[in-house]
Amino acid sequence: MKLKLLIFTVSIALVACQDQQPDNQLVDEDDTILVKVDGQPVTLPMLEYMMSQRNVSEDDHDGMREILEELIRLQAVANAAREDGLDREPQVRARRMIRDLETLQLRYFDQIYHDYPVTEDDIQAVYQDQVDRAGGEQFRIEAILYGDQTEALRQIARLEDGEATFEELLASAQATGLGVDEPLWVDRSQLPDDIAALLDETEIGEVVGLPLETPQGWRVLRVVDTRPIEVPALADVREGISRHLVRQRLEALVEDLYDAAEITPMLPLEEAQPETE
Repeated sequence: MKLKLLIFTVSIALVACQDQQPDNQLVDEDDTILVKVDGQPVTLPMLEYMMSQRNVSEDDHDGMREILEELIRLQAVANAAREDGLDREPQVRARRMIRDLETLQLRYFDQIYHDYPVTEDDIQAVYQDQVDRAGGEQFRIEAILYGDQTEALRQIARLEDGEATFEELLASAQATGLGVDEPLWVDRSQLPDDIAALLDETEIGEVVGLPLETPQGWRVLRVVDTRPIEVPALADVREGISRHLVRQRLEALVEDLYDAAEITPMLPLEEAQPETE
């Protein structure tokens, strides 16, 4: 920041505060200390960060002074908490450690995003892949939810053998409180490959030959109607694709770092079994 930022801090003895760095792992020797509060620092990076968070400009001296006074108050309260030993409480230390981890993670993600940005070619490739996977049709499907795969397959077999109709299964599901979905439109790209492939063989009014696994259970699907698909323009989905790619890359990065990390258990994985007489 410009020197004018420091002019208004002369009254807090900026120069006098530079004589000794505090014992604080988050303060580097090159950091400018604006003021010490009972020996604990309030630094220029702290002020700059708060200014950026609150959109306070360098020309807003009153705003900067208010933030600095707030930081001094925060440090004074933190000092009192340390004197009472609150900083050594397990829950307090855990929260501070987790916040530190989260801050570093966000900063690392930001660096990766800027070093390896999503390109227009990346976006167009994903868009074209989605268009190709979606195919030329949408399918209106209705579903009945079953708790396990075996039961869902049994009901599909009953339907295919003519032992029951879909309407009868719907009525039974509603009577017993099983999940029944309202019909909705989907395309092949929204379904697993095995289910999407079966849609090509399924006529209107027929049941898909395999149940769909979902977090809630297994769904037996029936095709109610079809219609030509309306493909959205790339401009309408570009932002969503970009966010998806960023999220996908960061998730993959986390998994790679996890797999590469040397993880050393420090406690027994299993509790010691009580001795028997």
